[in-house]
Formats: sequence, structure tokens, C-alpha cells
Amino acid sequence: MGRILVVDDEPGLRGMLEVVLRRDGHQVILAANGQEALAQLAADPQIEVMISDLRMEPIDGLALLAQARTRHPDVLVIIMTAFAEWDTAVRAMRVGAYNFLKKPFDNTVVRTLVGRAIAAREHHLAAKAAGESQAAVHFVGASKPLQDIQRLIEQVSTTDSTVLVTGESGTGKELVARALHYASLRSDGPMVRINSGALTPSLLESELFGHVKGAFTGAIEDRPGLFALADGGTLFLDEVGELAVETQAKLLRVLEAGEYLPVGGRDVRTCNVRVVAATNRDLRLLIKAGTFREDLYYRLAVIPVHLPPLRERSEDVPLLAGHLLARHAVRMRRGVTGFTQPALAAMMAYRWPGNIRELDNRIQRGVALTNSGDIEAGTLFGDIDDSGTAIRKATGAGEGSGRIPAVAATGVAAAAGLAAKITDKQPIDLEREMVGYERTLVDAALKATDDNLTEAAKLLGISFRQIRYKVRQLGLR
Repeated sequence: MGRILVVDDEPGLRGMLEVVLRRDGHQVILAANGQEALAQLAADPQIEVMISDLRMEPIDGLALLAQARTRHPDVLVIIMTAFAEWDTAVRAMRVGAYNFLKKPFDNTVVRTLVGRAIAAREHHLAAKAAGESQAAVHFVGASKPLQDIQRLIEQVSTTDSTVLVTGESGTGKELVARALHYASLRSDGPMVRINSGALTPSLLESELFGHVKGAFTGAIEDRPGLFALADGGTLFLDEVGELAVETQAKLLRVLEAGEYLPVGGRDVRTCNVRVVAATNRDLRLLIKAGTFREDLYYRLAVIPVHLPPLRERSEDVPLLAGHLLARHAVRMRRGVTGFTQPALAAMMAYRWPGNIRELDNRIQRGVALTNSGDIEAGTLFGDIDDSGTAIRKATGAGEGSGRIPAVAATGVAAAAGLAAKITDKQPIDLEREMVGYERTLVDAALKATDDNLTEAAKLLGISFRQIRYKVRQLGLR
């Protein structure tokens, strides 16, 4: 049982919640406003969960949430909200609220949500005590959009909200879903995946919700669906924009009440599943066309994550290429050591319509067709007519014979990509690019020396005073 702080300026609601929670054996502390709540949190380090209303004076629920997350990060916060305050509740989830209660709420919902919050907090503290990293999935790349996504995942790691990942095909939406799962309070639970566009509506419903014996021809026994299999964990629902309207209604019921009916069943089942949905389509356009429910969209997009296409973060291409090269070279047992300079320049200049998936395929092709040494541009792009294209401009008239290892060539490749932008009369931010390059090198030196400033300074050929200044200036410590 837990120690719960209830914050609301309505005495009747505070009293009702106290009765409901005490029946489950919880210890309940009451506060009439945000100031009292902060005082209680400061005086009582045993408080595990705080349930707070949004509309209070002089400190409202959002301000209270922000201060509680800063001063008492191990306390999980549940926000109470009226239906008209949905947008504010969503903002609360995005800044770290564990979950929310929509007024008027059912007592069973309150008890279930508080129980889940206490269990999630115990998992969080256990992982923290064991020194486990919250992010078990790391992204390859140093671009600002990727850094922003990493920060967002860390920020919402203690929330239980649904997430909508958008982006073109091949940008890595499933990787984001895995990162969200393993950074969350559900990381010990299962993660299951389904592609909504790969199945007919009837078969998809059977996969999601399960079916009972005799529900249709071939249903010779009861079969649990993915919501049952993902109980306590995460369900990654890919291509959610392809859902039939009937299935959308059933999904909405699961998200709102945690309830569903198996196909052919009569008994309502319950589940505790976090949904991470993904799509490469514009759901707002589908809403206008009448093929996607607006209420489901807002339920899914509590935490929106957008993955930009690879062409908009070309500075990540060399890092990704080196990472993929190392993986495929080991798997195929090839002595491939890197890329020629023209090959790197060609990769930086290419538009990558298939995004990371296409990059992965081309690196596999390059490794398969290269026995040893460095992969050449013709090996990567030999099937593309590059006459008059950016690839031709970047590589020059010939392939060249210069050899640059994949890791060491990152700066050269980045410079080649920026030069290609300038050639096409696209503006760049020179100062930002130089700072980013310097940060990459200093960070690499720190990692190579286990954060030993003296040794890192030697690797970079600068003084101890210089590296200490740069580490602070670049935000590396």
C-alpha cells in the first residue's frame, strides 16, 4: 500500500478520494491548495503519489506539477481534469505527469490508476538503485532533431501516456517506440508490435483483441489478442492511419477505459497497456476526409514525436553509415574498413527517399560487393543514373583513390555535404556547424579517456585549461 497526497480546493472531492483510497489500505494526506501540497511534500519524504486538481489558486496544477517534478522527482503525479480541460491535461502529460483522471471519474478507475502508479514507482526506484540506465536504446546521430527526440524520451520516461510517432517510411519509428518502452516504467513488461496496414479489418481485430472458440470458421479454441499479451507493457501499433473506422472505435475504448471485447465474446476484458502508435500519413487530413476519428487522434497524440527525413539531417549520414558498415561487415565477415572520400560525399549529397531503411540497404549492398578495403561510390550508387545530379557534383568526374576510414572521415563528409548545400545556394549556419564539429571531437576524446580531462586534452593537443573551458562551454558536463 502507498502514501498518497490528494490536492484539491473542494473539500467534498478531497473527502471522497480519501475514503476510496483508505479502503484499499493507502495512507492519505490532504492539501487544499498548491502551497499546502508543496509544504507536505517537503515535510514528508515518504509520499509516493500525488493526485492534484488542475484549477486551483494561487498555484494551479501545472505550476504545482513543475515544482514537484523539480524538487521531488520520485513522486509520481496524477492530474485530475474536467473534459473541457483536455488540452491542459495533455500539456501536463508532456511535462511529466504520470497520468490523468477525467472528471467525473469512477472509483474503480481511481483505485486502479493509483495501484499502477505505486507499482511503476517501485520499478523506477529499483532501476535507479541498481544504477540501470533508463535509455536502453540509443540513437546514432548528433543532429539537433535527434537530440531533441532523445531529450523528450527522457522527459516523458515516468509518464504512462500514449505516444504518436510520425514520419516518412524508413525514418526509424519502431526504434523510437522501443526507446520509449525501455526508458519507461514498463521496461520490465513485454513489448509487442503489429502493422495495422498488413491485415484485413476482421483479422486485425482478432489479432488485437483475441477471439473466443466458435467466433468464426477456424476458431477452434479461445485465443488471446495482443492487448492481452502486452498487459503490463507496451503495444506498438504501426501504420495506425490504416485502421478501419470500426476498429478505431474499439481502440478508443481501450485507451479510455482499458476495456475490450474479444471477437465473438460477451465478457468484457481489461488490460493495462501503453500504446505507442506510428504513421507516415497526415492524420489531420484523414480527419478532414472523415476516415479517421478526431477523438482517437487526440487520445493517441498526447505525446507527439516527429522523425524528420534523413535528407533534413544529413549530418547524421556519416555516423549512421559507419554504424551500419560495422554491423554488416561483421555479419558478412568482410574486411571492409570504410568508405572512399567520393563515396562519403555521394552519400551526403543523395536525397535518401527511402530514409534510413534505404541507407541500410545500400550499405549492405556495398559490403556484399566489396571484399576488402573501402567501399566506392559506384558500388553504393551504381544502379542510379547520376549524370547531372548532386551525386555527380559531389564525387567529381572520377572515383579517385583517396582512402579515408569511416570514423575519421566524418568531418570530411560533413564538410562535403555543407559544400554541396552552398553550391546549391542553400544557406548554412557556419558558427553552429563549427561548434557541432568541435563538440563531437571533444566528446569523443572524453569517452576515449573515461572523462579524464588531462588525457583528453593530450589527445586533442590542447592544454588542461582549454579543455576545461570547452567542456563547460559545450555543455558536456
